[in-house]
Amino acid sequence: MSWLIGAGLGFLRGGPLGALVGGAVQHVMTKKVRKLIRRGLPGVVDETAFVTCIIVVMTKLAMVKGHMTPREVETIYRFFVKNLNYSEKDLESINQVIREACRVNPDLNPVIQKYKSSAQSRYRSLLLVLSYQIALIEDSLTAEVQEGINELAGLLDISFEEHDLIRKKYSLDVLVTPYTILEIDSAATNDEIKKAYWRLASQCHPDKVAHLGGEQVEEAHLKFLEIQEAYQELEKKRSL
Repeated sequence: MSWLIGAGLGFLRGGPLGALVGGAVQHVMTKKVRKLIRRGLPGVVDETAFVTCIIVVMTKLAMVKGHMTPREVETIYRFFVKNLNYSEKDLESINQVIREACRVNPDLNPVIQKYKSSAQSRYRSLLLVLSYQIALIEDSLTAEVQEGINELAGLLDISFEEHDLIRKKYSLDVLVTPYTILEIDSAATNDEIKKAYWRLASQCHPDKVAHLGGEQVEEAHLKFLEIQEAYQELEKKRSL
């Protein structure tokens, strides 16, 4: 596989789709690699963009924790060697994208839009799984990294339920969302959301728990605020 300096994937800057960061890298993939992608991942229509987006997303999540570590780079390598039969020589091309992504730290939204179009909206879960593999290296799934993964899942149009299925594979706790706080499914209707909110809010409203005293009142008050915040988020999202 050769990698040439020139016009390539401008979405890394968040601009129009065109040249890779700073007029940087264009992928000229060998027929062997293109064939492997088509065989292993049917439905991918733009192999070059698909591969680049995977590298960029994994790099961005690693950067949330600071500078990329050798183990994080190795995790990216492993995917391409194991699944696409990349050779040692091919891995240098991956390094070029990693370096450019680290330098520019591109906006995630246009990268994900390009990823979805390059794969005709298939393989959305694949990108989320790879993100958790990067995030869980050395037990470094921080709140900030989880927030980045949540943003990624949203851009990929992955439901909270699908997201939780992936988390279960890594023995992670259930994802805390406005829906889980209100004890409803994400497919709940607006009326069901409102009913759940009023039911839960009434249970821990300060006036209802004042007689309990001490820590129980404080705990109920914090729960009440959490319920309010969850409802307000859905209120804004769904225009309730």
